[in-house]
Amino acid sequence: MKKKNDVQLIVLSVILAIVMWAFVVTSTNPSVNRTFRNVPILVQNKDALEARGYTIIGLDEASNVNIRVEGTRDKIVGTKQNDIQASIDVKDVKEGIQSVGVKVDTPSGVGISMVDPPSININVQKKVEKSLPINIVIKDSLKDGRSVEINEQSIKEVTVKGPVSAINQIDRVEVNIDEESYLDGKIHNLDIHILDKDGKEVTGIEKSNDDINISFRAEETKRVPIKMSYYGEPAVGFDIKNISLSQKECVLKGDSGALKSVDQIETYPVNISELKSDKNGEIKLNLPDGVSLYDGKDPVSYKIEVGRKEK
Repeated sequence: MKKKNDVQLIVLSVILAIVMWAFVVTSTNPSVNRTFRNVPILVQNKDALEARGYTIIGLDEASNVNIRVEGTRDKIVGTKQNDIQASIDVKDVKEGIQSVGVKVDTPSGVGISMVDPPSININVQKKVEKSLPINIVIKDSLKDGRSVEINEQSIKEVTVKGPVSAINQIDRVEVNIDEESYLDGKIHNLDIHILDKDGKEVTGIEKSNDDINISFRAEETKRVPIKMSYYGEPAVGFDIKNISLSQKECVLKGDSGALKSVDQIETYPVNISELKSDKNGEIKLNLPDGVSLYDGKDPVSYKIEVGRKEK
């Protein structure tokens, strides 16, 4: 009987020891929870998605989640935000707007009690590519009284790549020439701007070139009248009644020294010898050295009207 009582006492002692151990453990290292806010979401298999010709837009607007973890106090206290990883897997997502669950990985012994939001909406769009011409836009005030022409230009077009919605926003590609210093004949490196119809920069796209190397040739301009030149005399008894040209004046360009001495431009001479009737045709302008045509046509059309002399 005594032996049986001893066994019962031993069992009771063991149970009591376990209870006391559990009490000590829970009182000194209790279960707690902690919330980590704005944990960044990693996008897994994005390369695989783009290899299929798709891309994600607008992810930055909802790229963080709040996560509540739980575990023993020593585990939770030792857990830092960078120990927790939130991610979405986009390897097999389809085109369009869809919800993707957020996966959370935590250290061993740390559980997850809340993920907010548990999923995020992503917009998957086809990725397209397009080549566009570069427009060189020269400020009007820089062209007053002179001609401004491109001397050297490294590229004439730029290739843009991105989601179809962003590419469809593009209205034009511009390089802005708005400073006098750009017209000094030297090569300048200038930014390329991808603009929508309102003149705002289109974002969320890639472009083959961010800038362009370009130089300009600037020359003075001058507007002068055009005079018809001819030689010979009409047939006996006939006179020239009228001479008309398709344009009465033109704009020349050149250095200031060459333009200073030019007050008018003559055509190359037309032969009117023995002329008895009207004559018309085209004749080139006789431009002096150092001067070229900036605005106007060359050759010009002419008409010489001939009639009998009045008695």
